[in-house]
Amino acid sequence: MTTLRNAILAGAATFITVAAAQAADLPGKAKPVQYVKICSLYGDGFYYIPGTDTCLKIGGFLRTEVDYNAGGSFTTFLNGANAQFFRGGDQVITRVRAAMSFDAREQTEYGTLRSYVLAGWQYSSNDDPTLSLSGTSVPSGGGAAVAGGAPNANGNLYLLRAFIQFGGWTFGKTASFFDFFNTARYSYQTNILYNDYGGVGVNSVAYTQELGNGFSTSVALEDSSFFTHAVKDLNQAFAGGATAGSTVGFGNFFPILAAGGPTNSAWNNAGNLVPDIVGNLRVDQGWGAAQVMAGLHDNRARYYQATANGLTAGVAHPDDKLGWAVAAGLEINLPWARGDSAVIQTQYCQGWSERCYDNSGSRQSDSAFGLVNGGRIGLAWVDDAYMANTAATGATGLQLPTIWNVYGAIQHYWVPNLRTSLYGGYVNYQANSSAVDILVCAPSGFGPGCADWAAWQIGSRTVWNPVKNLDVGLELQYTELSRSAFSGGATTFTPAGAAANTFTIASTNVVSAIARVQRNFYP
Repeated sequence: MTTLRNAILAGAATFITVAAAQAADLPGKAKPVQYVKICSLYGDGFYYIPGTDTCLKIGGFLRTEVDYNAGGSFTTFLNGANAQFFRGGDQVITRVRAAMSFDAREQTEYGTLRSYVLAGWQYSSNDDPTLSLSGTSVPSGGGAAVAGGAPNANGNLYLLRAFIQFGGWTFGKTASFFDFFNTARYSYQTNILYNDYGGVGVNSVAYTQELGNGFSTSVALEDSSFFTHAVKDLNQAFAGGATAGSTVGFGNFFPILAAGGPTNSAWNNAGNLVPDIVGNLRVDQGWGAAQVMAGLHDNRARYYQATANGLTAGVAHPDDKLGWAVAAGLEINLPWARGDSAVIQTQYCQGWSERCYDNSGSRQSDSAFGLVNGGRIGLAWVDDAYMANTAATGATGLQLPTIWNVYGAIQHYWVPNLRTSLYGGYVNYQANSSAVDILVCAPSGFGPGCADWAAWQIGSRTVWNPVKNLDVGLELQYTELSRSAFSGGATTFTPAGAAANTFTIASTNVVSAIARVQRNFYP
């Protein structure tokens, strides 16, 4: 019995030992899963990043569109080959654009720390079918925009916003603090007859002070290099050699090339040194919003391009001269339907033309209109300054043009998922240059102010939301150059692939349209 009992006890001990060893190999109890929690501090769509106090919202959109007599994102054809409406140009452009946004916020002892990115990709008619196609930029000597190189490489990439906000400060790519009119609320267009950087963005350093009761004020330094217009020396030769085909002498100063038609001038801008300075005073309340804004722009020329008046070409240069702009806007929430609103804005610019007229995404581009309508062509160039150094003019220094506009819109919701807007405006440009009058207008047989021009526009957009976050929109727009520069003259040039044509210079117009479907991903 004793022997049997010892054997049983030994076997039990062995079993317990083996079981304990096996138990040691088993995984321990899993830690509880940390589920993503809703963050209600900043509105709908925010969630806490697990393990942090940072709230994140992920959003974005996908859109596809067809544009008629307009480029991608409804950029009306006003100059370039497509605005000549010969058989070699495109009249229909398609574009697909996709973007994602990341909005990360957290509370600190200095207030909210926020970082925001909205970026993506786009693919348009004539893009490379497989690779990212470089964008276009104006060569340093002026002339037509060419593909490739800074500042617009990788044209299929899309970066609209990338900024940090902290303690009232904003650093990065934002809408301009000069902006007020919200184009996207009323129109699909890439604005031209007025300035609104909301659809492109600009690099900024800004400080905003909340004043209470909906009032705020902001001061910003903004990168002036992206969209600066030309400083034009009227003694400077144009890229590609002498102009040809013009039956009036203005072609020597405002280029009508023998092949291709109107193009950008040679420009004489010095390198970027002083940022644009912008300030605003704004109020946002239940009735709507209002803003007044102003800014300064440093006009800098490289060197005089001619030797005269004791000054040597390539050595002497005119003094810098400040351009400036002022603007005001008012937007009212209309009482008769939820979402209805009306807005009006006016801008006045001297020597800072971009703040009143946004003709191109290319740096130093100044061709505004080269619009053909039958046997007529409308011409316009928009510059930041003019200069010359001749016996007739003297050394002029920088002479600053003026440009002003007024633009307004109204939107009505017929039912909660169907809305229509109506918009329109006017822009007026005056060269205000004795050098232009003496060297361009008089020899060409025109009176003073021959390079002045004016244009107006009207359009309407209707958007239907068959389901939430899906927009189906159609927009029709009419743009007219009501006063052409050098009106009454004539010019001859050879469009690509066509015979030489002679055109009367006069007022012209274009009708454009867009159909767009957009799915918004954000909550």
